[in-house]
This record gives sequence, C-alpha cells and structure tokens, in this order.
Amino acid sequence: MTKDSRSEPLPEELLYQLPAEVREELDEYEQQIKKFRQGQLGEIKMQKVRLQLGTYAQRQPGVQMQRIKIPYGDLTPAKLHRLADVADKYANGFMHLTTRQDVQLYYIKLETVPNMMRELADAGITTREACGNTIRNVTATPFSGTSPDDVFDVTPYADAFAHFMLRNPICQNMGRKVKVAFESNGVKDDAGLRIHDLGFRAQIREINGEQKRGFQVYVGGGLGSSPMMGHLWSDFLPEEELLPFSAAVIRIFDRHGERKSRMKARMKFLVKKLGFDEFRSRVEAEREALKVDPSWNDYLTDAHKKAVPPESTFEIPEAPAGIENDPGYLLWKGSAVTTQNTGNHALVQLLIHNGDLTTDNARKLADIAEIYAGGDIRITIHQNLVLRWVPLEVLPSLYNALHEAGLAATGAETVSDITACPGADTCRLGITSAKGLASELDRAFQNGLGEYTEMAKELKIKISGCPNACAQHTAANIGFQGAATSKDGRRVPSEMVFVGGALKGDETSIAESVIKIPTRNAPKVVKKLLQLYKEEQKNGEPFNGVMERLGKDRLKEELQEFTHVPSYDEAPEFYRDWGYEDENFDIMTGVKGECAGATVEDKEPSFEDAEASLQQAEAHFIHKDYKISILESYHAMANAAHVPLYSKLVDPFTPSQTTWEFENLFVRTGEIDPKWMDIHERLEDTLQMEPTEELASGMLEMAQEFYEVCRKSEQQLGEKVSA
Repeated sequence: MTKDSRSEPLPEELLYQLPAEVREELDEYEQQIKKFRQGQLGEIKMQKVRLQLGTYAQRQPGVQMQRIKIPYGDLTPAKLHRLADVADKYANGFMHLTTRQDVQLYYIKLETVPNMMRELADAGITTREACGNTIRNVTATPFSGTSPDDVFDVTPYADAFAHFMLRNPICQNMGRKVKVAFESNGVKDDAGLRIHDLGFRAQIREINGEQKRGFQVYVGGGLGSSPMMGHLWSDFLPEEELLPFSAAVIRIFDRHGERKSRMKARMKFLVKKLGFDEFRSRVEAEREALKVDPSWNDYLTDAHKKAVPPESTFEIPEAPAGIENDPGYLLWKGSAVTTQNTGNHALVQLLIHNGDLTTDNARKLADIAEIYAGGDIRITIHQNLVLRWVPLEVLPSLYNALHEAGLAATGAETVSDITACPGADTCRLGITSAKGLASELDRAFQNGLGEYTEMAKELKIKISGCPNACAQHTAANIGFQGAATSKDGRRVPSEMVFVGGALKGDETSIAESVIKIPTRNAPKVVKKLLQLYKEEQKNGEPFNGVMERLGKDRLKEELQEFTHVPSYDEAPEFYRDWGYEDENFDIMTGVKGECAGATVEDKEPSFEDAEASLQQAEAHFIHKDYKISILESYHAMANAAHVPLYSKLVDPFTPSQTTWEFENLFVRTGEIDPKWMDIHERLEDTLQMEPTEELASGMLEMAQEFYEVCRKSEQQLGEKVSA
C-alpha cells in the first residue's frame, strides 16, 4: 500500500507554533486513527472521536467531510488562503459555506485529517466542536459593527461566547447539540434569533442615568423535523450576565435533557417537557448556586472598543473610464451595495451560488478583500459573503476587479438567491439533491420566473435534502424538504412543500407543510405560488400574509395538479433527480447520519479499570511516589464515575469531563450525598498542588470512598431499570 505523503510529518516550525493543547489534541487524534485502522478501536468509538473534531463520514465510501468553524463568519484573507490551500491539498478543490457560517470540505482521506487540522490551526482556524453533542459554531449577523441600525457591535460578545465554551467541560458531552446566535440590529434579524437554542439581540437601557448594554434573550428554539420558536427569556440581560447565564442554561440542559431518544434530546424538547416556567425556575436556581469566576468576563475586556476601518496599505487600481455609467456596474451597485453606519464606507454582498466556492475564486476574493476592504470578510447565514469597510470612492474599481474575477453576480439575498444544503450529493442523510433543485430554480429565475423577481424580491426560498433542515427550509417563505415516493415499483424523488416561514426576530414564523410533489414539479410549484401572490395580493399585503389568508386547504387545492407522477415510459425524467439526469433515483439505505453523533462507545466501561488504578495508587504510595499515586487515585475516581455515567448514556472523553459530568448528573440532582459537591473543581485543584505524603494519603482515601459511592449509584440505577 502506497503511503499518502499528506499524512507525513509537517515542518517542525509549524508544529512548534501551535498551542500545546492543540498539538496534544491532534497528536491524540492521529493515534486514535492509527488504532482504528489497526483494529484496536471500534467504529462507534472512532465516530465519537471524529465528530468532536468535526470530521463526518461522507455519503461516498472511504472519504470524509470536514466541517470547519468560522465563529460569527469572520474570515480574513489569510484564513481564506489557508482554506483554499488545504482544500486543494487534502480535499477536492472547493469549499461549501453553510447556513451556520461554517466552511465544509469534501472527499478527504481520514489519515490526512490531523495534518490538515494542523495547517488550519496554524492560521488560527479550529474544527473542534464543529459537530457532536457540543456547542456548535457561534453565529452572528455579518453586518454587526457596520449597519446603520446597529444597537452596538455584538462581534466581541460572540467571540467571547465561542472562546468561553470551547473545550469547556460543561458542554462536551451533552444530550444533543446547542446552537447560538447574536444579532446587533434593532430592526432586522440577520441571525435567526428564534430558531436557536440561545438567541441574543443587542439592547441598551438607561439604568440610574447610565447607558447600559445588554441583550434581549430567546431560549429553546430550533428547526429540524419538529421546528419550534424560542421563548422570550428576558428583554434585558446585562452584558456581564451573558456568560454566567449561558453557563447556567447549559448546565441545566446537560443535567436534565433527554439522552435515550435522540429525536427528543434538543433543548426545545426539555423546555416543552418541563414547561417554560419550570425550566426558568431551574435555570434561575442554578444561576444562584453557580460559582462565577471573575475571570470569565475577561473575555469581554475589549467589548466596548469601537469598530474602526481596517488599515490598508494597498494602492487602489484605477477604474476603467466611464465605468460609473456602465449598466452592469449600476445594476451591481443597486443590488449588492449598502452604505455603512460611517456614511463613507460600503457593505458589499457577494452572491456565492449554492454556497460553493472554488479554491481559485477563494484566492482571488482574498486578494480583492485585502486591497479594497482591509481584509474584512464575513460569511452570511444565506451562504454568501460580505466585504465590509469598502470606501465608497473605490466601488467602481472594486466592481471591475470582481467582474474580471467572475465574482460580480447580483441578487444576493433576493428571491433568486436560493439557499441549499449539500443534500444527497454528499450527505449520508440526504434524500434528494438540494443543490440540483436550487440550480434548476436559479435557471428558471433567469427565464420563465423572471417576471416575478422584482415583485417577490424579498422572499426567501430554501431547500433541504432531508427533514434535518440544514438549509432552514422551515423558516423560508417557500421551502422544500427532500422526500421520496413510489410509482409502479420505482422510486420518485419528491419534495415536501412548506409555505409561510420567515426570520424576523419577534415576528419569526415557521412555515407550514402543505403538500408533497415530485421534485420535477418543484419549479412549477414556485411559479404557481408566485402567481397566487400576484393575483391575490391586497393593499401591498406581504407574501406570508396572502398565503395565510388563503389557508392550507386552498393552497393544497391550487397545487394538487403538481402531485401527479406520470409513468416511467411517459416521462422517465420524473424518476431522476435534478442534477442527476443520467441515472434513476434511489434512496441510500443501510447507513446512519452523523448530525448529532453517537451517544456511547462500543466498549462498556467497568469498575475493574477503577480497581486497577486504585491498586496502582496504593502501590505508588507505599513506594513514596506521591505524584503518581495522586494521579492514579484521580484516574480511579474518573474510571469509577464513568460506569454510572455510561448507564445514563453519557460517554466523556477525558477524566476531567467525567468528574464534571458525574457532579452535574448525580451530585447536583441530589442522587448522591451533597458532600461530593464541587468534586470536579476540588480534584482539578488537587492535581495542581505539591504532591506530599499527606495529600497522596488523603487522595487515596477519598478515591476508595468515591469508588464505593459509584458502585452504589450504579446498583441503584440497575434497580430502577429492573423495576
């Protein structure tokens, strides 16, 4: 077997520059991959390891998809160049921008992933917790700090939240993922506040004559197959309470959230199960009991620094003569450009079709952004890019540069700018090709649907390849969800049609499922809905208002003709998905998706591991090797705690995470003696102390007692199950 040079050691100078925790993390990942290939590590355990670092098994066998976190969508030319470099070296030469402001790469060999992550880390990019039962990428409006309607810049707060939660033991082994969004705009909602587990909107209140920053807070939202809107928690949470409040919510979710049924394990289901008042009561009690480290708010030290134009040392190329009057320039300027809050800078939106960016275009864009925008680039939740801080006077030259690079397409965030997830192209859960349908609708808007583009300009069309709603189709005016049906024993690619959703802060609405149609008829359905809007609109009524007034029964009646599936002999194209015209459609079977990760490992933890560590601790104590004795006692406690945690479907990665989860799920719920309260913190402090005989003796005694507590706890759990 030929060894892949991409998995060979990287230059020492690159590795030396990485933070120690990142080096150790990726070295361990590399070792786990080797053990997996040698048959020493099972598939389920490997999956859990992969997912915490954002590596997914792809639909195509033998290759991986890598999700890369870009907190609040903040890109720089250096990061974009590095993403392009690794996409060429390790993947297949393009990157996909997601609705969560992530970047995804495809067709990667598992053995090469650690080196790819090292190269990304060298540019300040992480994949850690891009997946799994963790806090996912923290998103925010891409216009924060620049919009004329800004209350204040939320970027520093999103950044603080992301860094505070990264590798934080409170959110490494939750029942499911948690998604977070920040919005700075007092008028619009470019973040989707109410479809997140936690949504924060910038607010300012006058308190005792002083202008005070804080947040309007929503809790418990989410999409997927059971979409729910977040509940208003508070109209004003002071900024210094942001991290303590969030920690309390996460701890309650981790402690009481569902773990057995994956379909009911999101925070929205816990809120529904307990009732919002009871959920609030538990969170408030946790806030009262929470020991807040004053250093937490060190993350907010620079939060009040005013956003200023980035410095640029580049000379701006002169624009071609007369370009200011060129119809293409005028169309682009009217569609893509808005004035910033400074009055002399512009925000420029770049339409990225299907969120797919080739590495060549990524490099061109990085260079253009460095020259014209001081390197300030943001990803939007609509899978586009925004250049910020562009001086108004350089717009003609910028347009010329974008046009020459093939990046001056117009229509970003209009009805013809369709959001689509990867769907069945690469995703194991995908049923239909969301991108294929999006491309067909894009062509339709250039032709037959063109007459509706101005009237329906503000509408959003979103397409997800399955019910998981990665494209947020249930929050769209018109949404499609991949499905399938059968005709004469053949599979037919189909779509569930959703109507009436919108992301509008307090007035956010969830789209209603109306009817199921063959995918081939989706463009006709869009046309029919736009026709209805045009014909039935009264007094400037918005699209969602018209659809709501007509009602589901009327809409179903109007769309009924599009449910017909002709025979294969009559129209074989109905049995083929968009983008796959040369092959008959079928559903991928026998695989599981990895959107939330596995719950438990394939090797069940046992008390024998704890007993072995206890014996080692005692032996080292006798030989006066107190440092090793203390460490073995610590591992004995973690190994003992892992057994009852496993019974609750919690499978921590590290001893530190294990002691945290035990305290959270057993001590703080009253299931065991409160004398073990704060055991995680006590153990972490002990490991930092000078290893004396007295300390080692006390640690060994505590470990022996804790072992018995864990055995008793496991026994009680077993009795509950058998009862």
